[in-house]
Amino acid sequence: MTLPDAPTQHLQVVPLDDANRAATVDFLRGNDDRPRGRAFERWRYSDGPSMEALIALAGDRCVATMFSMRRRWLTPGGPVEALEPFEWHASEAWRAQAPGFRIVRQRMREPRPMIAVAGTDQAADLLRKLKWAEVTSAYKYALPLSGRWLAMRGRGPAVCAAFDRVGPFVFAPRRVREAGLEVEVAGAYAEEVPALARTQRRFALMREPDPVTWAWLQRAPASVGHYVAFHARRGGRLIGWGTGRVFQNGAVRVGELLEVFCVDAHRDATAGLVREMSAVLAGFGVDALVATTTCPDMTTALRALRFRPDDIRPVLAWWGPGGVPAGPILVDGAIGDHAFYPVPPAAAAAWLEGGAATP
Repeated sequence: MTLPDAPTQHLQVVPLDDANRAATVDFLRGNDDRPRGRAFERWRYSDGPSMEALIALAGDRCVATMFSMRRRWLTPGGPVEALEPFEWHASEAWRAQAPGFRIVRQRMREPRPMIAVAGTDQAADLLRKLKWAEVTSAYKYALPLSGRWLAMRGRGPAVCAAFDRVGPFVFAPRRVREAGLEVEVAGAYAEEVPALARTQRRFALMREPDPVTWAWLQRAPASVGHYVAFHARRGGRLIGWGTGRVFQNGAVRVGELLEVFCVDAHRDATAGLVREMSAVLAGFGVDALVATTTCPDMTTALRALRFRPDDIRPVLAWWGPGGVPAGPILVDGAIGDHAFYPVPPAAAAAWLEGGAATP
């Protein structure tokens, strides 16, 4: 495949800014049915303190996008600012000029590395062709708690009805106090969380907890969901943390474990933290719990609670000279836009914004 390296007079790649924001929002509205309220669009496209984007313009029309979250990743050599790309879309009408490739190639010329969970097989294949390294696989797990979740997965009415009679009693996580472990629900990260994360040594790559982005998530409109933080302590000392989201996805209500981490010396507390988080999120009346992770300790904890594998996605990275640091990589449900995706379609979002189903 031959790809153009330089823009033509008809197409230019530029950063998202106030001058082209409206054109970008119009393009994304046409890409799928998403919330259209002023509150959502201001929060999503203007207010994100860690978000940036490159777009392709044909005249004054946006024809392609790539958004990114700007985060600090912990490496053996110290923290590194990296981009987590998402919403890589391109207009079919401009396919011949490859606007999507131009955007990602422009990003690849920058010094900042990038790491992403490929949302589709097509995106993964395109990044592989551009010589991104496939560094690990992210596993998504799900724990059904109602027949509505099974119906969304294509199971028949009889199976769903039977599950509703017995499933919640069998599968619903319950809070079980583990001796010496205290898990508290919080609104924000404890002040010491980022510094504590920097003490870990078992992952060669791990995103540093990001209080600024977390505060932005908590300002999200009701249609995006409700966010909860957790802290794990032993003897009053902070030894782990987590974050979660409760949101509406079509007819079902979902609780998602976004981040879960216990420091190296207390990684055995992961199971207790996952159990407590799951029980709290289930208490929001969700139809299922989900989680995405590459962490072996979290995987073991999820399986013990009867979570089952639901999907697997490749994780790809562009890390520049020297390549990706060797060793295990921690990717979770907070990478890229995963912490605020999916969002409900416009009509459902308007209903949620009216307060009909606020968590």
